[in-house]
Amino acid sequence: MKFNKKYAILATTASLTLLLAACGGGNSGANDPATEEVTDENGNDQASTGDRDYTLGYPDHVINEGDPIEGGEIRVGVVTDTPWKGIFSSTHSSDALNNNILGPMAGSLLATGENYELVGGEEYGTAASIEFDEEAKTATITVREGVNWHDGEPVTADDIVFAYEIIGHKDYQGVRYDDDMMNVVGMEEYHNGEADTISGLTLSDDQLTLTIQYKEFTPNMKSAGGGVAAYVEPRHHLENVEIAKFEEADEVRKNPIGFGPFKVKSFSDSAVQYEAYEDYFLGAPKVDSMVLTTVPKSNVVSALKAGDFDWVSDMPADIYESYQDGIPGYTTLGHLENYYAYTGFKLGKWNAEEGKVEYNPDAKMADKNLRKAMAHALDIDQLAETFYSGVRMRATSMIVPNFKEYFNEEIEGFPFDVEKANQLLDEAGYEWEGEPGEGYRLDKDGKPLEIKMIAMTGTDESLYQFYQQSWEAIGLNVQYELLEMNAFYEDVQNDKEGVDVYLAAWGVGSDPTPEGLYGPQSAFNFPRFETEEHTALLEKIQSDEAHDPEFRAQAFREWQEYFMDEAPVFPTLWSTKLSLVNNRVSAYIHGSKPGTDKEFETYGLHNVQLLSENPVTE
Repeated sequence: MKFNKKYAILATTASLTLLLAACGGGNSGANDPATEEVTDENGNDQASTGDRDYTLGYPDHVINEGDPIEGGEIRVGVVTDTPWKGIFSSTHSSDALNNNILGPMAGSLLATGENYELVGGEEYGTAASIEFDEEAKTATITVREGVNWHDGEPVTADDIVFAYEIIGHKDYQGVRYDDDMMNVVGMEEYHNGEADTISGLTLSDDQLTLTIQYKEFTPNMKSAGGGVAAYVEPRHHLENVEIAKFEEADEVRKNPIGFGPFKVKSFSDSAVQYEAYEDYFLGAPKVDSMVLTTVPKSNVVSALKAGDFDWVSDMPADIYESYQDGIPGYTTLGHLENYYAYTGFKLGKWNAEEGKVEYNPDAKMADKNLRKAMAHALDIDQLAETFYSGVRMRATSMIVPNFKEYFNEEIEGFPFDVEKANQLLDEAGYEWEGEPGEGYRLDKDGKPLEIKMIAMTGTDESLYQFYQQSWEAIGLNVQYELLEMNAFYEDVQNDKEGVDVYLAAWGVGSDPTPEGLYGPQSAFNFPRFETEEHTALLEKIQSDEAHDPEFRAQAFREWQEYFMDEAPVFPTLWSTKLSLVNNRVSAYIHGSKPGTDKEFETYGLHNVQLLSENPVTE
């Protein structure tokens, strides 16, 4: 599982295009997208999937004409009510909010091609190139000459090795030591303290080329975000940092370095100030500086109307009505996200010592009829229209429609059906405490059934009341607690006692392979679900036979059928990502569209220019 497969828990290397919400580029990827190219009345590309235009009619890029000013400062708004963690590290950043601060400074080793494949080289403006040898089960990454860290030291392939050593260290506390990492020859021996080096990593004499040897060359290895990790950390800057205390180190928090177009100048809970890195390998940025500032959702529209920001790249869907008619001086962009919101159930614990999930078949939420009843009790179509004005829509699978090769369009998901929900609960033995339809249901032992749900703050609380009341209608007593984002994910990741249900979201990046999110050895398997049949279906997707595209597509369809029937989590919403870009910005593109990395000369952050002294407000 790679870095930018995550959205709610998401991290990537910095993109050369302006995707600051997910900062993708180095490690995003998947197979052919489901979007077909159409144009709007202005000739702009749009994405259309099936019979629905998921862009809502908006273009996915903008180029503004005008005479650029000399220098200037780019001002970016990041919508959140939560302070970011301030972890300037590609191996340790683990949520979308923190990834915003990595975007301008981290740098991209590799990029995403037009078919979501992992690519690199000068034509993509990346710091490295990559070659695959399927028969030898290797990937070879070569760092181009002239790429330097912000302190002037050269970036080498040994810095990639160092990132692998950090993730594989026994004291590593991040979330990236997973099946993909364990697929590297020698990684498990290094992690277990049986070896001082990772035998599957071979450096060239000039330290610019790294060959990675894998145990298995899985079908998604060539996909960006697939089996190849392109993390990089400056060994000379961080080698003396204790791994167990890595996230708290001054070298990570106060004095970070990257090789991207901007250097971190100062940091606070609400703003990051960057200055141009004049020796950036693609050329010095056209502006002098850049600042990312957090802005509460309640204030973002008024801030845009006042011209406070040059762009906000991830506008909240639940306040769409406040900006759907446009904001003077700004262009609205739209693109279907590789994202889904979901409802998850806690079904076990994570065994950190053994690096695997421990599924508990006797957990409170272990009966799949209970989980499926809760899914059918929710009128997600009504929720999408009421709370998101159609910007989000009911999801029918954990595979987003963009991945048309793998998306199982025959699955209907969990349409609203109270009668079916009640029937499922009745058949499972959850009897009413009184007359049917009165009060709450009891558990199978005849005791009161109380369910606790947790969710994140920052959304209208009536949304969570919608869930609560919908479940109350089928006799389920669900109480909820709202937590700040960091606290929420701490409880989810640590399997806090008493938590039964949680509401979250994933950005699946560019590789829809589900093993990294739901595999038995994935720390991201938050429901802690595991069965022999499920593991077999995951393995089928990654099997040797799955190098055949038709076989792999069928394996994806079979997995979706099984997973939706078991419902350890169930999808609720897909989403259109909306950005607002000021008319003084020379060019901007939704980086989630595959192939945009190749357009770095137009949309690269280092090439962005400003066409007036201040953002336009009319």
